[in-house]
Amino acid sequence: MEILIVAATTMEIKLIVDELEKVEELSHLVKSYRLGGLSIDILVAGIGTSFTTFHLVNALRDKKYDAVINIGVAGSLTRELKIGEVVNVYSDEYADLGIEKQHEFLTLFESGYLNVNEFPFENGQLKASNSNGWIKLKKVKGITTNKSYGRDSSIAEIKEKFTAHVESMEGAAVFYVCNWLGVSCYQLRSVSNYVEPRDSEKWNIPLALENLKEEVIGILRLIPVPVN
Repeated sequence: MEILIVAATTMEIKLIVDELEKVEELSHLVKSYRLGGLSIDILVAGIGTSFTTFHLVNALRDKKYDAVINIGVAGSLTRELKIGEVVNVYSDEYADLGIEKQHEFLTLFESGYLNVNEFPFENGQLKASNSNGWIKLKKVKGITTNKSYGRDSSIAEIKEKFTAHVESMEGAAVFYVCNWLGVSCYQLRSVSNYVEPRDSEKWNIPLALENLKEEVIGILRLIPVPVN
């Protein structure tokens, strides 16, 4: 069983790596590990959709994987989620890809440039694969943007326009690439902060990373390993 974990930064995977047995360095971005009978490669792709898309495509070109798991911290758009809570993002979409008009922002679907069901989109959404029960976390919807929102006006706009629970800067890119290339994909996010006017003193990244490690390692142990 070959698993590829994709993260934006080394900070988001450091605690997880400490629980794994290192095997080899495949490139300066991809390193190989083991957990029991599971083979796990970790790609640190960089922040944002461009870096993620480029490096993920290259990784999937170089090696065949059974599944890709995108992990990292996220901002919550709702107070229904707690700081440090780890969630399963089953649906994601690009929230800043479109056309800005005088008084509104239109997605590529709303502007008519894309059909909402044009592959790999489903009603404008990019979907995770069915985990068949080995991911038991709360399911949420995500949005992906190339900036972390911190102004009252822009935060109000995305909350009004999208029905998402969490915000990241890579999730939709991972789903897009994997759905195109026919690779099972999943996204696990730990809430480090609420999306509100930026005040890092209210964030709790250490808690988010510790909880992310616990959930990711627990989930990896549940993945069925084929017996040769």
